[in-house]
Amino acid sequence: MRRTALAGLAAFGLAVLAGPGQATAERLPDGGIAEAAGQGVVRAWYERPTGRYGHGVLGDAIEGGSLVAVDPEGRRHEHVLPVSRVFEDITPRLADLDGDGRNEVVTIRSDLASGAAVAVYGIRDGALVEIAATAPIGSANRWLSIAAIADFLGDGTRTVAVVRTPHLAGLLELLALRDGRLVRVAGPVAGFSSHAIGSRVLSLAAAIERAGAADLAVPDLARRRVVLVRFAGGLRAVASRDLPGRVADRIRPLATGGLAVPLEDGTVLEIAFD
Repeated sequence: MRRTALAGLAAFGLAVLAGPGQATAERLPDGGIAEAAGQGVVRAWYERPTGRYGHGVLGDAIEGGSLVAVDPEGRRHEHVLPVSRVFEDITPRLADLDGDGRNEVVTIRSDLASGAAVAVYGIRDGALVEIAATAPIGSANRWLSIAAIADFLGDGTRTVAVVRTPHLAGLLELLALRDGRLVRVAGPVAGFSSHAIGSRVLSLAAAIERAGAADLAVPDLARRRVVLVRFAGGLRAVASRDLPGRVADRIRPLATGGLAVPLEDGTVLEIAFD
């Protein structure tokens, strides 16, 4: 009876707390484990791999059917999606988005009929539950990339830079978790791409930490230019550099203040913004 009850809850996307000795589902192939210190969620990953959504934008058609989170006491919590949804993601992200001192889990969740959305989960009253989500893009096989999470506004809170349809229009926007809702606080502006179609690298962009507020280094839609975007004071490009090839892997900040930009031919270009 206990097994049947848990299965019924999972079918409706409700949270399940695994007890001692309870069998766990298989982890998403090559999916990573997010880790962070503090309260709330300290570890998170995807389980219950499924092929029910055949989009394959991340290089295969296997997506996560559930999200697993571990709290500071080592207790495991699971949120199982209904069959109409998947986590079209590889590794979740941990960040305190609302400033309450507890880490939330930031995911890319796709609906089989209406495409991708940003969905945020947290442990509340002993269960892993959805806290907030954006509306899906609106069509099946439409994805979004979470470019980076940082204090982009300079107000001490962490916000989420997103590129919607990074292989089509490339709409860059900034989301904040406020009063239990994910709201757009900057953008959208077209012409950016933080993902190469079929790549397992979820974001090519990088947050550049600066005094006051972080900037975002992100490729343009053709991935042949790196653009430095500033959100504080209004979304705008403050600098850019043309490249001799397409960006192929994540841009990395260097200790010198410059950026390492991996290109498709295998070279790594070092660039600097004044």
